[in-house]
Amino acid sequence: MRLMNKVRAYRQAMLCGLLLAVLLSGCRGAGSANAEETSPEAGMPETEISSEQYEESIAVSNVNEAASPYYGIMYASVMDINGSQGDSSTVYSFRDKSDPENVWSVTELEIGAIEAEISEGADVALLFHGDVIRDSENIEFIAVLPDGSYTLKRTEGITLSNTMSTFTLITGSGEDITFIKDNCRIEDGAMSTDSGDSVVVYYADGGELGNYPLRIYSLS
Repeated sequence: MRLMNKVRAYRQAMLCGLLLAVLLSGCRGAGSANAEETSPEAGMPETEISSEQYEESIAVSNVNEAASPYYGIMYASVMDINGSQGDSSTVYSFRDKSDPENVWSVTELEIGAIEAEISEGADVALLFHGDVIRDSENIEFIAVLPDGSYTLKRTEGITLSNTMSTFTLITGSGEDITFIKDNCRIEDGAMSTDSGDSVVVYYADGGELGNYPLRIYSLS
């Protein structure tokens, strides 16, 4: 998978900013440096991450593995298809509609599931895992969904059913929600039985298009 143009420019800008900050700190007195370290208003990493988070992403609060906490959805246009859909070696090129300078090239083998018919010029929604802003080289695409309006959500509950292609859970408020399960990401042991598992689900709610999980975690 390759990303072009904007990420390289972003990294160069960050390096220039860091160099400027180091030069300016050398011009300050020792007293001002100590005040900056202890001040509660000093910029914290959490604030920086939140302000630079990709627009359509959600931070998972209970990640149990050493990986990016970000899951998200990218609305994109299909720029090129080198091969045939269904062939693992086929390469797709997607242009991020929210940032048209970025074009992603990825093979079908690198996409968890394709739930939409893909053709050149078509619009699609890409579910992904990773940090688009800081670590674009390691973005993983979970699924390609039909174009539509999706909302990123988190819910938790107990599974009522668990089949090969779908599962249903009941939430604490008594709502039944059914999810598409094809090749979705599931924490080890999160859904080990046909029903009765307590889970947390981060997902894209597409209304009539269905609910596709970004990640399923165990609550037990």
